[in-house]
Amino acid sequence: MDVKFSPAYNLLSIGQITGEIKLYAYDESKMDNILTFNHHKESVRTIDYNPSGNILYAGSKDKSLSVISNGRVEGVLKEAHPEAISKVIHIENDHVVATGDDDGLIRIWDLRMAQAGDTKKACALELKEHEGTISDLSYVADKQMLLSTSNDGMLGVFDLRKADLYAMSDNF
Repeated sequence: MDVKFSPAYNLLSIGQITGEIKLYAYDESKMDNILTFNHHKESVRTIDYNPSGNILYAGSKDKSLSVISNGRVEGVLKEAHPEAISKVIHIENDHVVATGDDDGLIRIWDLRMAQAGDTKKACALELKEHEGTISDLSYVADKQMLLSTSNDGMLGVFDLRKADLYAMSDNF
């Protein structure tokens, strides 16, 4: 359901409809499956790497968000969303990510709080301006702006410094 190349290593990661995440090492002559994770109960719809390529984030139809680091599952936030997660992206450092779900809800996570055992505090911000599945998210780091698209036909722009909607397009 999603595929990503590591930004730093010769790794290809695949999120599958079966709920598995497969990592493949590749070079010019071959590709080998080196790791398979099956901690999600339903399809893995979205994956993303941090810039250094050693952390992989995954969002699933089972409403959970997981973090894989250096070849092992570091943590899973079960019920991270009330609906299936459709998009995950790395935002900054190795602990801030954004997720979007099938009902248009966007959440910004500080995963350091989840490591401390407090999953409710791990959700740093909720944005609910869309009425349909979040189809894509993009982050503009120097402006701290999050862009979102949804199957409601709208483009959202959120100012994360103010934790608020900056602009919303007309319905296309």
